[in-house]
Amino acid sequence: MGGGNAQKSATARKKAMEKAQKAGAGSQLAANAKAMSTVCQVCRASFMCTLAPIKLKEHSDNKHPKQTFEHCFPGVSL
Repeated sequence: MGGGNAQKSATARKKAMEKAQKAGAGSQLAANAKAMSTVCQVCRASFMCTLAPIKLKEHSDNKHPKQTFEHCFPGVSL
């Protein structure tokens, strides 16, 4: 006979875990997290490294009008 509820649950958990690992392999989330490398030094908001400096300037003008762009994003040139 065999195949009780505990065994069925364990098998289902194992299959679900394997499926989640396969889905994670094709996921873009880890790559997106690594790309968030530009950080505002005032509010510590992170931005993608591919974001145009104009957008960073908009952030500094709108969120930190009393600070300069260079103070918010040192090392980024317009």
